[in-house]
Amino acid sequence: PPRRRPGLEPERIEFIQQRIAELKARLAEGDEREAAIRSLVYIGMAGPGVDERAFNALRHIRNAHGNLTLQEFKQILREQFFALLLDRDDALAAIPKMLPPDAALRAETLAKIHQVVSAAGDPSGERAERLAQIEKLFEVIEPTQQELGQN
Repeated sequence: PPRRRPGLEPERIEFIQQRIAELKARLAEGDEREAAIRSLVYIGMAGPGVDERAFNALRHIRNAHGNLTLQEFKQILREQFFALLLDRDDALAAIPKMLPPDAALRAETLAKIHQVVSAAGDPSGERAERLAQIEKLFEVIEPTQQELGQN
């Protein structure tokens, strides 16, 4: 029978709420690839979108990781977008936890982010501010004396 009040079905609402809870629980999961994609999505959300040059740079980076299919890449991109949409502050705060402790790997990942962001020209305005924010998240944190003693 038709519903009196049109809208989402209760099952659909429950599914959406469950999916949101799953995404929030997994905010800090992933490695430098997911951190880079999340960073790029965050920076890209500040502007009109991704133009052809940035898209080609992004495609080149995806091809460099030959073990990632287009479908897998799209899924990661979608999840990182929704993570930022649901809880931007926590999603950004989780980025350093996703990065390797190796400063060289962090720098390499950040260089790839710069490559994509700069493909359409030097970032300005809010995009530049967001890039600077991402750069701070990628900074290598020096281990404390206690951590040095444990190794």
